Amino acid sequence: MSVLALVFDEPNIEEMVGWSHWIADSLDQDLKIFYVGKESIKESEAEINVISTEDAFSIISKELDSASVRLLLMDHPMVKRGGKANLLDKFLSLGICDSITLRFPHQGGCGGNKILIPTAGGENSMKALKLCRDFTDKSINSSIDVLFVESDVSDLSKEVGIKRLEGILGESGFDIRSEPFNLCVSLGNDVSAVIHAEASSENYDLILLGASDSGLLNRAFFGTLPDRLLKEDGKVAVGVFEAASKRKEKIKKGLNEWLLKFIPQLDRDSRVRIYESIEVNSKWSFDFVALICFSTALAALGLMLNSAPVIIGAMLVAPLMTPILGAGLSLIQGNRVLMIDCSKSLLFGYFCALLLGVMLGFFGSLYGVTDQMQSRSEPDVPDLLIALISGMAAAYCYSRPRLVSALAGVAIAAALVPPIATAGIAISLAEQKIAIGATLLFTTNVVFIVIGASITFFVLGIRAKAGCNRVNIWVTRFLLALVIIAAIHIVPLGSALMGKVSSKLSLHENRTVKFEEKVRSDLYELTGMDLFIGLREVVGNKGDKILLVDVMNSDFDLLQLGELISNLYESFYNQDVVVRVRECVDFPVSDENNISP
Repeated sequence: MSVLALVFDEPNIEEMVGWSHWIADSLDQDLKIFYVGKESIKESEAEINVISTEDAFSIISKELDSASVRLLLMDHPMVKRGGKANLLDKFLSLGICDSITLRFPHQGGCGGNKILIPTAGGENSMKALKLCRDFTDKSINSSIDVLFVESDVSDLSKEVGIKRLEGILGESGFDIRSEPFNLCVSLGNDVSAVIHAEASSENYDLILLGASDSGLLNRAFFGTLPDRLLKEDGKVAVGVFEAASKRKEKIKKGLNEWLLKFIPQLDRDSRVRIYESIEVNSKWSFDFVALICFSTALAALGLMLNSAPVIIGAMLVAPLMTPILGAGLSLIQGNRVLMIDCSKSLLFGYFCALLLGVMLGFFGSLYGVTDQMQSRSEPDVPDLLIALISGMAAAYCYSRPRLVSALAGVAIAAALVPPIATAGIAISLAEQKIAIGATLLFTTNVVFIVIGASITFFVLGIRAKAGCNRVNIWVTRFLLALVIIAAIHIVPLGSALMGKVSSKLSLHENRTVKFEEKVRSDLYELTGMDLFIGLREVVGNKGDKILLVDVMNSDFDLLQLGELISNLYESFYNQDVVVRVRECVDFPVSDENNISP
């Protein structure tokens, strides 16, 4: 591990050398110092590596990636715009390691025996406090004052502020009794003014602010507040601490912030209700078995009788949706026990329904393969989308108590038991193709309902418990397996879709050939000559369909030919078209054209 110091302005080199050595020595870390510029530096500063502004980003980025850098120190450029200011923003956006951006006091200085850390409980200020604790542990006569600003509204404001500050530190894992912190509470409504007053009243060496503690502080750090501190107290250095936050983490954080802003999140009571309901209703029990049997019996009879209403009734009775939602919830929550219970219920429920379907299928020989059975043996890409959307809708309705009544519609959309019953009946009828197709439909529904439910639960604010590495490992493996299974399902479904598209194109091509033959035949009957050369459809400027027909040069009336072809097209395709007959002079009628087509 090491500390990397980056200097943008030459006047700050001496201060940065002193501060970076003090920090690196306090942390027992190696130190590297870089100066961004083209100016020559003194021989006494030979330990400093000089890099150009153009090469700075690539060199420092490689240094951060290749070395285990614990802390990045940077001075704030005096120029607020331009190459060096842009470099500062770029390095802060990388977030590879913790960083402190410093503005040094006018009179210099090379260490911070007394540090003031204002806080309102933000993540960065708490991490800055932990870092400074390492400084003071190894420095003589060092101290940290933690400042909390409480509104001055009553005589008890001071006590309230102390309690709030103790609560903030306790929630962040600090033991107040053993920590080398001095708790300070100041009263006031202007945060920047209070911090300035505290800094002026004590002989602090460093005021360290958390980058995200307050919108006011974050915006004003290199403006009003630091300027006032530096102008009125030349002994104070000011810094902003920003914790490491890599691109992946920043994207995740941005997504969470976007969800919090635009989508109502589930409160604690709602999450508890969902967990309890799904855990209870996902378990394999007598009630679950009874509902599976009732649903399968209704579905099998409806399929054999080709009755859609009976099949819809079976969908409403089926209990399989809850364990599937539970599987989606367990992935987001990292609940391995719930995943095992849901998987057990799904597997046992599937085989129970399949066995009952086979038994009832012996009566299917009286009815044969019905249209309802056939429709559930030919899954397509739209079925995949239906399952995905159904999973999202079911999870959303389950999460909002006032929308539970809509679950019936979702159950109808995502047919789960009818495909199992179809597979069972097909097995008893020795219809292998139908059995495989129905099973593919069922597994497609299960996989994509789980994916859809997981997405919705995540969007609504359900998360895994932080810091559970074992949970993350099995969830990652299960998600990978789920993605592979989903990809495997997409292949046959996509193949079926392409087959239908190919069949549609082939049918259209065959109809076109037949139409051309009909045009050729009718023109011959009308004129006694084989005038037809070819035709094609184009789209006009107004979006209307135009049929261009090329015929050989003859004395026959082209308007009459166009009317004949237009009537023929309307009767053949059952739609109107604008016909334009074009006479090709390069194809004059000859004796050899006067033959029957």
